[in-house]
Amino acid sequence: MKKICILTTGGTIASEPGENGLRPALTGEKLVAMVPALGQLAICECREILQLDSSNLLPEHWQIMARAVAAAYEDFDGFILTHGTDTMAYSAAALHYMLHHLDKPVVLTGSQLPIEASGTDAEQNLLLAMQTAVSGRPGVYLAFGGQVIFGHAARKLRSMQLAAFGSLQYPPAALGKAGKLDWQLPAAKPQGAFVLKDKLDDRVTVLKLTPGTDPMLLRLLVDAGYHAIIIEGYGLGGVPNSESPKNFLPALDYAAEHGTLIVCTTQCVYDGVRLDCYEMGVLAMQHGALSGGVLPVEALVPKLMQILAVTRRHEDAAKLLAEE
Repeated sequence: MKKICILTTGGTIASEPGENGLRPALTGEKLVAMVPALGQLAICECREILQLDSSNLLPEHWQIMARAVAAAYEDFDGFILTHGTDTMAYSAAALHYMLHHLDKPVVLTGSQLPIEASGTDAEQNLLLAMQTAVSGRPGVYLAFGGQVIFGHAARKLRSMQLAAFGSLQYPPAALGKAGKLDWQLPAAKPQGAFVLKDKLDDRVTVLKLTPGTDPMLLRLLVDAGYHAIIIEGYGLGGVPNSESPKNFLPALDYAAEHGTLIVCTTQCVYDGVRLDCYEMGVLAMQHGALSGGVLPVEALVPKLMQILAVTRRHEDAAKLLAEE
């Protein structure tokens, strides 16, 4: 029987009613004890690493998670991290990039309702995560609502429904059917020995465009010391140009002069950006903007943090951003 490490970080799955509403309180041992079927699938060992509502998580907590996996890597066949749903997609993407050349599964899961609540989805999601963890399929995954999603492709789409997450740009890695996993793609093979890449530069933020957004906001973010700014624009990407009273091109030049990377992405859920199509995007590129490609914001943020920890040179960052 395989040995699986369950790392708990808090979240709804471990929450109980408190004075001001639900708050994380339950231990990993308590969660496992409430789902006896987990013990039929693997030998489980629980380790508490955090006890937070995931809205309070910071990039430094991604480092704690990644380092916990790395420290125990040789002792287990797979890992499960229980996590709050609100920022789980960000954490899954961060671990996807920080845990390099995995040859075993690392699976994040949680629930929309506390494990002790009536009608909870916690048991179902924990079992799905365990099936993924014992599968031997290498990689970082988010297991939730009957889907196993690649770590860099997840987004929380629903705030209350039990099928909370969707897989963007990539099909789900697997679907849970009748207690079994139906894998949609062949297993990936690691290209080298496992490496922990845990250095991050957290001076990354997102600016969402709305009609009338003042480009002064971009300048203010540059002045605030951000090293990369993701502009969440419209359609295939780009920014308002000289035909608009809110011309962003001088602000892009200002960012470039101060060594701040600008990455354009889209508010559209699917298909990503193509800056080489419309004038809006072409001019943005000419003024230094990089393309976020098909990656969702949840993946772009930690990927840029990792890139910036290595280099802030525009050309080098562009190459690293384009890598899978």
